[in-house]
Amino acid sequence: MQPSEERLTLALDSGVEGIWDCNLADRSIWISERWLARLGYTVDAIEARQPMDHIVHAEDRERLTLAMIEHVKGLASTYECEHRVVCGDGTSFWVLTRGRVVEWDGTGRAVRAVGTQIDITHRREAEARVAYLALHDDLTSLPNRRLLRQRLDRAVIRAREGRSSAAVLACDLDGFKAVNDTLGHTGGDRLLRIVADRLLEAVGSGDTVARLGGDEFALVLEGLGGPHEVDAIAKHVIAVLGAPIEIDGMMVEIGVGIGAAMVPDETITADDLLRRADIALNEAKTTGRDTYRRFEPALAARHSARHLLTFDMKDAIRRGDFHLVYQPVIDLAAETVTSFEALMRWRHPERGLISPMEFIPVAEETGLIVALGAWALAEACREATAWPDEIRVAVNVSTVQFQHDLERSVSSALDGAGLSADRLKLEVTESALMRDPERVVATLHRLRALGVRIALDDFGTGYSSLSYLRRFPFDKIKIDRTFIKDIAEPDAAAIVRAVVGLGERLGMSIVAEGVETAEQLDLVRSEGCDEVQGFLFSRPLPASEVQAFLRSRRASAAA
Repeated sequence: MQPSEERLTLALDSGVEGIWDCNLADRSIWISERWLARLGYTVDAIEARQPMDHIVHAEDRERLTLAMIEHVKGLASTYECEHRVVCGDGTSFWVLTRGRVVEWDGTGRAVRAVGTQIDITHRREAEARVAYLALHDDLTSLPNRRLLRQRLDRAVIRAREGRSSAAVLACDLDGFKAVNDTLGHTGGDRLLRIVADRLLEAVGSGDTVARLGGDEFALVLEGLGGPHEVDAIAKHVIAVLGAPIEIDGMMVEIGVGIGAAMVPDETITADDLLRRADIALNEAKTTGRDTYRRFEPALAARHSARHLLTFDMKDAIRRGDFHLVYQPVIDLAAETVTSFEALMRWRHPERGLISPMEFIPVAEETGLIVALGAWALAEACREATAWPDEIRVAVNVSTVQFQHDLERSVSSALDGAGLSADRLKLEVTESALMRDPERVVATLHRLRALGVRIALDDFGTGYSSLSYLRRFPFDKIKIDRTFIKDIAEPDAAAIVRAVVGLGERLGMSIVAEGVETAEQLDLVRSEGCDEVQGFLFSRPLPASEVQAFLRSRRASAAA
């Protein structure tokens, strides 16, 4: 077959964009006219230079040559290679070159090859995009968890070889959900991109900033001078992210919790290092907003204990191992019981009675407080139906419950027990108000409209102000026991006096918690408190003893 016939056959068979015919002996090449125009060359320009040296991209020439060698040696039935070609104007694009040797000389040496070329730039770009997205976050363009792990692996190896010290910081935003709920997903996405930019500015050019998903980020830091430098960077990140952010004309503020883990002397994997940072982060988040903790072995032990406690708590919920006890609240003027506060107790089959101070925080961290809280509401309402109609029951509610349809839980508990709404009192701490104030105030106003009473619990342990409290529909303020314990001291007495005055201005009654001595009772009465609660009157009682206690109080009053 003559060259012109072979070229025509290729064109008809393949329907491709370009056809080439190469003399392997002198490396001269013929290129179809249309493809030559696509490349931006003239026939004279091609004939005046070695096409392999000028048209094929410099980084791809060796690979193209090896593909031809494999074909000539019979290792491949056709000559095939994906590579870049350089156009006459200096730009380049990707092509797929296919061909075969069609002529040998008398010694068996390949002297001529023909083939085709097609533009595969769009496919290569799509593949590159897929490959990029496999390692990067689409929203922020930061490395994702997979790429973070790869870079952390390399950082660990370098640190182990003594070439560099390294650490990983796990970061979880505070307040992002409130911004997302207020400004919508578009506003939330803009916030995340701003956070990404601020994090990149806060660390060195050789460090890695990754987005793990949602409002979680991670930093890989190298070339560190020691733990003190990790601490300084973490504090700097907290300050940088704490600066106000403008989104759609609205100023918003967020915080961040950070847990750090340094590459230790012993062998450790990237996954283990990330787990350590997460443990430190969890510890930081339990202590409030804008907090930072660096991993230490004791944290791992506490984390393991919390994990075991969580597992046991789930079993306890299924088995019904939790129960309520009730501590009376006494009206100082009438010396009568006005209500009982329901307090949760857990008797562990092996550990015995576990303090609420231990299991409630874990229940809040894990979300188990939602199920526990709903059960407590239902159980307290059910048991209160056996009491006289004038006696209310008070139930503590957590911030987490406000995020999981507290209204429905309250309505379900009241309807299930047949208890009047005005006999239920919900107690909310200052910390619950501060974490998500807009959601909490809206929910409390709706519950108050149903007739449910609302009390501010443990007052004095948070940051509530007079103007802040005006927004909430509280009926009572309960002064924290720490002030009652020291009420004989002038400073504590002054605080109690101030709270009583605050209650009078806001139209709220005042309850003194933790009254344990007759002296404390006299002092809270003299300061103007309306009600008292504490061991001086009664320890928390099981439901079966409430009626007997009420009969005893009535008998004492009548005597």
